[in-house]
Amino acid sequence: MMNYQIAIPVPFVTIQQYSQLTGMAVGTIKDKIGKGDIIIKSKKLPREQPLVNMVAMHQIAMKEAEMKVA
Repeated sequence: MMNYQIAIPVPFVTIQQYSQLTGMAVGTIKDKIGKGDIIIKSKKLPREQPLVNMVAMHQIAMKEAEMKVA
């Protein structure tokens, strides 16, 4: 079992910010959101800007890392 603590500066980022952080194209990110591979914050209104849930994304990365190490 891995025991790491990762500091997440902000819990949510815009798609454009996520693109800058990851180097992924905005279109690729939108496709991955549609497939459920990138988790976004629940929207209350249809026209709200989608925000990537960084906490959820880090949790997924930690689970994947643990599976590789085990």
